[in-house]
Amino acid sequence: MNRKLFLFVSLIALSALVLSASGPALASPAAASALTGYYNLLGYEGIGTLGSSLTSHGQTPAVGDYVTTHCRYINVINTTVGQYYLRYPLHLPNGATITKVSLFVADFNSAGVLWAYLRSRPWNSRNAGTTVSFTLSDNTTDNDKTINMTGLNVAVNNETTEYWIDVSPQNSGDPGQLCVYGIQVTYTYNGAFLPLIQR
Repeated sequence: MNRKLFLFVSLIALSALVLSASGPALASPAAASALTGYYNLLGYEGIGTLGSSLTSHGQTPAVGDYVTTHCRYINVINTTVGQYYLRYPLHLPNGATITKVSLFVADFNSAGVLWAYLRSRPWNSRNAGTTVSFTLSDNTTDNDKTINMTGLNVAVNNETTEYWIDVSPQNSGDPGQLCVYGIQVTYTYNGAFLPLIQR
C-alpha cells in the first residue's frame, strides 16, 4: 500500500476511535434552555431619596439601621406614601427578563405599611420613572414578612433603560417599625449566551 494512503487511512481510523470514545457531543448553544438567576440586595444598600409627592429638590432624608439585622428604614416620623423612598438600583445582565421581585421586610406598625415599586426610565431621561409593578405590606399582623411582585415579564435593556426599586413607608412615631431586610430579584436568561464553562 502506498505510504501516504496508509497514513491517511490510519488517521481516519484513529479519529473515528477517539470520537466514539468521547461520549455524546455537547448540546449546541441553540438548544440551551433559559437559566434562572437571582440578584440579591441587602437592606442597608437602600439610598434615602426624596419622593415624588415632595418638591423637586431638597435635603435627602436620614436613614436608620438595625445593627444585627441590617434592616434599613427612613428615619423620619409621621410620613405618608410617596414622601420618601429607600431606593435600590438594579444592575442586571443585559437581555435578562425580570419575572419576580421579593422583599423581606419588618412591619410592626399597626397603622402604616410599606409600599414597594419596580420602576424604570430611559437612562438619559429627566422623568421620575414609570412604575412597572408594585406591592405592599399589610398591617393586620405585626411581624416580619415577605411581600412579592409576581407574574412579571420585564425585558432588561441596559443600552436604553435603567431599573430600580423604590420602597416608601407610612411611618408613625417610631420609624424603625417599617424597615427592609433584603430584596431578591428573580430573572431568566438565555443560556446560549453564557460561556460554555458556565453551563
